[in-house]
Order: sequence, then structure tokens, then C-alpha cells
Amino acid sequence: MGVTSGLTGMITGGASSLTQLSSAMGGADFMMEMQGVQREMQKNQVEKAKLDAENQHINAIADSAAQAGSAAAQVKISY
Repeated sequence: MGVTSGLTGMITGGASSLTQLSSAMGGADFMMEMQGVQREMQKNQVEKAKLDAENQHINAIADSAAQAGSAAAQVKISY
């Protein structure tokens, strides 16, 4: 009986260790996935900032053109 109990304990302990190892690997996979998501979010933020800067530049050019057109259209009165 003692040998059987010892063997059962070893199997149970080994299974427990395997479960802990599997859980740790699952946690590592989770962290790797989350880091990938974070990298993707940061990349998207950089792309958005670039687009915002480009749009701001285009809007400034459009505003300047609109002001120039408005100034040219004004009736000038000379005395």
C-alpha cells in the first residue's frame, strides 16, 4: 500500500506541476499577445499623428488661398 500511495502522490504532484507550467505558458502567450496589441495601437497613433499634421498643412494652404481670393475680389476704391 505504501508504494502505491507514494506512486499516486508522485503522479498527482507531477500533474500539478504540469498544470502550473501550462498556466505559466498561457500567461506568457497572453503577455506576448497583449504586447503585440500595444505595438499595433502605438503604430496607429503614429500614423494618425502623421495624417493630422498633413491635414493641418493642407488646411493652412487652403485658408491662405481663400484669403487671397477674397482679397482679390474686394472692390478697391481709389481717391
